[in-house]
Amino acid sequence: MTQAQPKFLTIYNTLYEEIQMGKFPGGESLPTEKVLCESFGVSRMTLRQAIKLLTEDGVVESIRGKGHFVVSQHRDHSTSSMAHLAHPLQQMSREAMTLEAIHYRVDLESEYTNHLFPNRPSAVVAMERYYVCEGNASKKTDAMCFTFIPINVIDLYEVSTQDETAVRAFVEEQIYQYAAQSDLKFSMTQKPHFAHDGYTFDVGDYCWLVVETLYNGHESPVMINKWYVPNGQADINVTRMKETT
Repeated sequence: MTQAQPKFLTIYNTLYEEIQMGKFPGGESLPTEKVLCESFGVSRMTLRQAIKLLTEDGVVESIRGKGHFVVSQHRDHSTSSMAHLAHPLQQMSREAMTLEAIHYRVDLESEYTNHLFPNRPSAVVAMERYYVCEGNASKKTDAMCFTFIPINVIDLYEVSTQDETAVRAFVEEQIYQYAAQSDLKFSMTQKPHFAHDGYTFDVGDYCWLVVETLYNGHESPVMINKWYVPNGQADINVTRMKETT
């Protein structure tokens, strides 16, 4: 039995095709809901059903009070699966992000550090990292990370804490070459707000919290990262493969 396609699916298909053809380029807004309703001859409720599908598919991002914006499709998410041991922010973020500011210090052993690291290091390097998307010249950052590294790991890999460039290279790139395993725990966190030296991270009600624990063949981690990434800035893709016998 053949039935007519629901109106919201017709709108979805039309807008999707127009976006793929470049009628509405990435980063630009769609026409207003009023204009789209008049164009398709539908109610706002029907239109919003179509917009919701486009949003769920990562084609459109809806920003309250501003409108509906086309998401840039320049990234190949199939190559950024979380199955690969790599920098999570590079894998998750819809837009390329760069490390804008880094602040770190050496903290002595505490109940908290002993909770994080079973081998009870005498001290850890505690760090805050602030990231921005291309074109963001403000000090309101787009992502943030807390990092904890046992001091013995710093000594093992001969990282000079007096050299910020060396520290940046270690946490951004080298640790993913040295590590043998990375565990990721995903959750949502409410009202995150962090600030340091004028840089702030404040995304409103909720954002992704990704706790990354890196190992190198031992029970105790070599690094722990707590990534805070706004929902609208990230796609999380997990690849699962059947084990072969």
